[in-house]
Amino acid sequence: MPGQSFKTPFQAMQNGNGMCKVLIVENNPTIIKLLSHFFQTEGCDIRLAENGLLALSMLESFIPDILVTDIIMPKISGDVLCRVVRNDPKFKDIFVVIYSAIVYEDESHIFDLEADLYIAKGPKDTLKNHIRRILEQFRSGKRREHVVHGTEGLHPRNVTIELLRSRRHYHAMMDNLADAVIEMNSAGQIIQANRAAQEILALDLTTILSSQLTEYLTGQDSNLVEQWLAQIPYEALPPFCSSYDKPMLVGKRQVILKLMRIADNDDFFIIAILQDITPHKVIEEKLIEKVQEFNAVMESIGYGVLFMGPDLRARLANRAFRDMWGITDDFFAGQPTFRDLINFNRYNGVYDILEEDFDRYIDEREAAVRSGGSVSEEINRKDGLVFQYQCVALPDGGRMLTYFDITKHKNTQTQLARSLEEVKALANRDPLTGLYNLRMLQERFISTLAISKRKDWKAAIMFIDLDGFKEVNDIYGHLIGDMVLKMVPQRLLNIVRTADTVCRIGGDEFLVIQTEVYDDADAAHVANKIIEQLNDPFVLDGVTITIGASIGISMYPAHGSNLKVLIKNADDAMYAAKAMGKQNYTFF
Repeated sequence: MPGQSFKTPFQAMQNGNGMCKVLIVENNPTIIKLLSHFFQTEGCDIRLAENGLLALSMLESFIPDILVTDIIMPKISGDVLCRVVRNDPKFKDIFVVIYSAIVYEDESHIFDLEADLYIAKGPKDTLKNHIRRILEQFRSGKRREHVVHGTEGLHPRNVTIELLRSRRHYHAMMDNLADAVIEMNSAGQIIQANRAAQEILALDLTTILSSQLTEYLTGQDSNLVEQWLAQIPYEALPPFCSSYDKPMLVGKRQVILKLMRIADNDDFFIIAILQDITPHKVIEEKLIEKVQEFNAVMESIGYGVLFMGPDLRARLANRAFRDMWGITDDFFAGQPTFRDLINFNRYNGVYDILEEDFDRYIDEREAAVRSGGSVSEEINRKDGLVFQYQCVALPDGGRMLTYFDITKHKNTQTQLARSLEEVKALANRDPLTGLYNLRMLQERFISTLAISKRKDWKAAIMFIDLDGFKEVNDIYGHLIGDMVLKMVPQRLLNIVRTADTVCRIGGDEFLVIQTEVYDDADAAHVANKIIEQLNDPFVLDGVTITIGASIGISMYPAHGSNLKVLIKNADDAMYAAKAMGKQNYTFF
């Protein structure tokens, strides 16, 4: 700007009566000696570093005015050093000089390093002139010159060009690897870290270089890494690999660490590969949680469940299934086939099947399972138990088999059928409650059916089972129980209409035929009122009795066109209501 003077770094240094400070990074002893001599001749204060790692260490306490570095060096190379210097604000004023034998062959890429001056190594007698050029350009304040000096008389070397191309390919692959790769010297100092390593450590390259890998590792087995690194200078140990089950921690990331010792003439270096398994572990933990929840649900289910693979080998079965069929844990642990499971109880009297027919029975059962049919079937055991069985095909080709113990249900149905047969010989009324019996119920239903057809009405059959009535008899005796049974019809008759029918079919079971029903909501309304009424305490002879009711509902004509079918369906629905927690109602 007009009227404003600009001082170069050199002028500012001279005004402060300072000496030009130079850091030389070079591993060739002859060039080190010549550079030192000529810079000292020019009155410079110099420091020497034979590689980039030592240079970074020196930069912690010595910030030079001029940094002269080669490119190809052991430990940390010159190009990495340049990037570190250029990315650190406290080094922003350093005048960076690339003095290397490869700048001529790498001219198209070398300027990416953002050095201030580029010089190709050539004949030694020109070195003095190069140093004068460095100092003159430094004093002038000219920066970022994209020109390579010292190329007179030099010719590009194809071998060097190919090596540089391979080097660039190597660095490109390293920086694009998904796994973190870190190189350390024999002292354990980090001298290279790819982009993935910087991301996993959550640090920039400047901070990472020259630090120790163990500074960032925690976890149960982190001490094993320290032990391996402590022994590696004295013996060639096999590669170290941490456990997947007990991963190392880098911050909050879970990693698998692999360490390898690479011999390098009389020295060695160490390669560390860190695989970030945090996403896998998170998914794994969620899956474990879901499996535990699934297993808890499976074990709490009251009916038997068996999962099999496509080969019909058992994969999982809950406790109810094992108890149903007496399957031992040891036997199941061997992943038995479906045939093995049936054969397990072949000679224990479980199946009511003749021995000469048993192989055919197994073939038929296995064929049905392989077909994946979903139609429910019943299995009658020799001990009188009845299981309802169903097979469902799974997406992976496996099968899920469910087994319900419906023995009580079947016994109830049998008893109901027997009662319906016996009703012909009974009077129209129940002797205890005075309600209609099944015989009269049949007649009432025929009348209801005729009216419903003529007026296009629906009808509801409600199967009512008293909850907790057995305990009344057990605690207070049958006399009190009979008194309660006499009071139940009074409450039912107060709820239903004159055209409806209330019937006791035996024990603590009642039926209601509701006529003039327009939709399911009408039936649900009456069922709710019945449950509310029967939940109210019964007070008699100074004793307060509390029971409840479970109701199953079947609708005419949707669920059947004759009374027997409708009662059976209502009975099935009532058992479903019981399974839902009692004192409830459900439709077939």
